[in-house]
Amino acid sequence: MINSENNQLKALADNAELYPLQRYIVSCSRVIAADKCSDQQILVGNKVIRNFTYSDFAVCTVEKGGFLLLDFGMELSGGVRIVTNIMTPCRVRLRFGESVAEACSEPTRDHAIHDVELTLCQLASIDFGNTGFRFVRLDVAEGTLKLVNLCAIAEVHPYKQLGYFTSSDERLNAVFNTAVHTVSCCIQDYVLDGIKRDRLLWGGDMHPEVLAILSVYGAIPPMEKTVEQLCKHTQQGKFINGHVSYSMWMLKVIFDLWLYSGDESLLNKYKEFVLDATARYLKMIAPDGTVHFEGYAFLDWPSSDVPEEVNAGLHGLLSLALEASCNMYKHWQLDTAEIEAALSNLKLQVPHPGTNKGAAALQHLAGLADRSDVLENEPFKRISTFLGGYVLSAKNNAAALELVKTYWGGMLDMHATSFWEDFDLAWCEDNPTGVDEMPMAGRKNIHADFGGYCYKGLRHSLCHGWAAGPVSWCMQNILGLRVLDCGCKKISFTPDLCGLEFAEGTFPTPLGLVKVSLRAGSEPQITVPDGIEVVRA
Repeated sequence: MINSENNQLKALADNAELYPLQRYIVSCSRVIAADKCSDQQILVGNKVIRNFTYSDFAVCTVEKGGFLLLDFGMELSGGVRIVTNIMTPCRVRLRFGESVAEACSEPTRDHAIHDVELTLCQLASIDFGNTGFRFVRLDVAEGTLKLVNLCAIAEVHPYKQLGYFTSSDERLNAVFNTAVHTVSCCIQDYVLDGIKRDRLLWGGDMHPEVLAILSVYGAIPPMEKTVEQLCKHTQQGKFINGHVSYSMWMLKVIFDLWLYSGDESLLNKYKEFVLDATARYLKMIAPDGTVHFEGYAFLDWPSSDVPEEVNAGLHGLLSLALEASCNMYKHWQLDTAEIEAALSNLKLQVPHPGTNKGAAALQHLAGLADRSDVLENEPFKRISTFLGGYVLSAKNNAAALELVKTYWGGMLDMHATSFWEDFDLAWCEDNPTGVDEMPMAGRKNIHADFGGYCYKGLRHSLCHGWAAGPVSWCMQNILGLRVLDCGCKKISFTPDLCGLEFAEGTFPTPLGLVKVSLRAGSEPQITVPDGIEVVRA
């Protein structure tokens, strides 16, 4: 808050909050294309953010009918600053894109403005935009534009990365770091699912994001702030986001936040939500183990049109959610008999997941059935970025490592700098143009020509926090770190190099950093802060 004796500033402080994000000026890294334009290379690496009369700054000129297409090097959340020189007012069209194809086409207007016409005046430094993007196209419709600079303004959370992972496999390292960048972009004032679309709070999508965030940033405030808004402001009688599954996921989110942080006030704050949601789910379970799910049932996009797969996945998720509730009930010293009976009943009739690996993984992780046959049948097909992290956890480590490198690595092969709302390796079979390439006649484009359900074509989000599953998987399954007691007071250590020459990393806890070093042929090394008990395999 503002701290001043000045009465006007004090009055402002009484009705204001500090902006929760830091802003960074990011220079253009390359000019991809330009027309009717001169001296465009002055924009690359340009640090000027304000102009003044009769400055000696170089100027890029764009004539009427001309354009600039700029690359800022990586996915960003924010907008741009346009710095002009002496000129008459001109009218321009500004387009943001997570791919070159998007910046050169007709971006959608879902959840943020990605395509806008502006009138620019002289000697100005004006900011536009609030979206997710890497590429920007500026077309001049009227007049002549005199540019001193066009830079990005990235809005970044202020939290220091504490958890790290590196190994002898550079592709694995690239996947881990890209997944961290993906979820980091989505940490804004709240935890957003996507920074272009959707810039919303989604309670179910949040669980894989929470696992990733805890692994590298710890229990940072935006997570609990997001939980509070979802739990306290969902309409009475409704499931979170209107999805029967999303209140189940929220039970997992609350439990995992408490397990990691040990924050009793956090757990007690959501006690009413946990009790009400648990009671509601218990009523859905018949004595014979069948479940009648109320409301809208959503598992993941690839299963959306196969009700049997959705039901099978929700069966597994319900078991995992009730396990979380049971643990919270025990901590509150409440009777768990009804929950334990329901968990037993859920094992009586376990619907088959068909070919859906996400549903199979949830059942497998819940201990309802061994679904290895589904998980290993055509292992790189029928994966979703949302449930992909759970698929990794349900597979044996060596097979999961190959999935990380092949599936998430497939997005890197398309020149991604963040991971996507969904992805299918089959999209890459005809050698489409990548996200940073100009569209080409006769050749499909990875962004514009693929996708399904709600993410067809350019509506597809190319920075979606739920795709960050490899972050927690690397921490849990290679470094071998799992939290066993609230506040990280007890952790298990079961490392697995999976054939790597080395792997090492740090894991943040409320008591300090856990450090792990693994070398082939040597004893695993772990260093923990005082107050943490290590349980070894």
